[in-house]
This record gives sequence, C-alpha cells and structure tokens, in this order.
Amino acid sequence: NTEIGVASRFPDPGTGCHPNRTCLRHSATTMKKLHFVLLYLALSCFQINTAQSSVLSFDDVTEDAEAVLAEGYGGLNWSNFWVQNPVLSQITDFDSGFYNGVVSEGYTAFNANGETAEIRSANPFDFISAYFAAASRWGLEITATGYRNGSQLYQQQFEVNTDVAQFLNFNFIGIDRLEFASAGGDEYLGAGFHFTMDNASIDSAPVPLPGAAWLFGSVMAGFIGLKRRNA
Repeated sequence: NTEIGVASRFPDPGTGCHPNRTCLRHSATTMKKLHFVLLYLALSCFQINTAQSSVLSFDDVTEDAEAVLAEGYGGLNWSNFWVQNPVLSQITDFDSGFYNGVVSEGYTAFNANGETAEIRSANPFDFISAYFAAASRWGLEITATGYRNGSQLYQQQFEVNTDVAQFLNFNFIGIDRLEFASAGGDEYLGAGFHFTMDNASIDSAPVPLPGAAWLFGSVMAGFIGLKRRNA
C-alpha cells in the first residue's frame, strides 16, 4: 500500500505526468497538432477547386496546314472553329488577315465558311480577351454574345480589318456559351466573312471534385467537436 501511495504523488519520469491524472501539457500539444491538421485539410478542400486561367494560342492543335478545332481543346467545346497556318496553307495574299492575324507562332483559329462559330462548356467560364482580324473584308463587323443557361448576359460588337490583329477586352464572366457572328464590311481581298482569333484568354470556372464538399463538412465538424471537448 505504501509503494502505491508514494508512486501516485510523483510524475512519471518518461512522460512527466502523474499516473492517475490527465497530462494537460501533452493533451494540449496533441490538440494543437490536430487543430493544425484539420485546418490544413479544410483549406485543401478549397484549393482543389481553384479556377484555371490560360491563354489559348492554337499552336498546339495540329502540325498540318489546317484542322478542325476538336472538342475539349482548352477544356471547352468548339463549334465551327478551325485552326490554320497560313504559310503551310500556302495562302498567296500576304495582306490577308490569315497572315496578319497571327500573334503567336504560326496558327490562328477561324470561323469555317465565314459562318457563326461557338464556344461551349458544361461549366461556366470567363472569356477575358483575344486578338481578332478580318480575313478578307475591310471593316468586318463581329458580334460576340455570351449566354448562361440560355439567357443572354453579354454582347459586344466590334470592327476588324485585314492589316492587323486587334486586341479586344471582353470580360464575359460566368458564361457557358459564347457565339461569334460576322457580317458587313467592304469586300477587299475576298467576299467571305471569315475572321481570325488568336491568344484567347479564358478562365475556366472551378469544378468541384467528387466528395470535396462532404470532405470539407466532415473536417469542420471534427474541428468543432475538438474545440467543444477542450472547452
């Protein structure tokens, strides 16, 4: 009996804690570490969903003279857009916007047959800016219209010529469909309503990973539970 009583009055030399008492020092340290881990996991749930910003140069689509712009390029769906390298295509008129519209390396996107072209996505995206030129008409009029769930949110009209790639800001935020329609202008090098587009700056909206919201809720519930236990 005497040995048990003596031992209970002194801390354990290995842990610094009394055998029959809660070690508050070690408990507090452990709780701090758990709080840090849970907070890190909670923040990670948001970092997973960070939006991605990119400039699409269209130089990495093909090595051929021209090709259809495939679904999924840049995480988007493209309708009636092609890409072309005017040198490889052997376009003979060097005043054409197919030449002057090139901003980076050798390729630009263009609307096939001079008809309406679209960019679509299942998730909202931001169309920030791009370079445009007219392929053959002077003063070609282009209308860019942004939609979300079928409702028009934005519209911007502008004119482009064949001699230079014109930089334009749009800032169409949170759209899921972008339509480009061209018309008008004076016939200069040809009758087509083709335009070129290069170095398009597009921000794709954050796409939650499966279970990310559930993970965040579970982490926060654990964090609150620990706080209450220590209260």
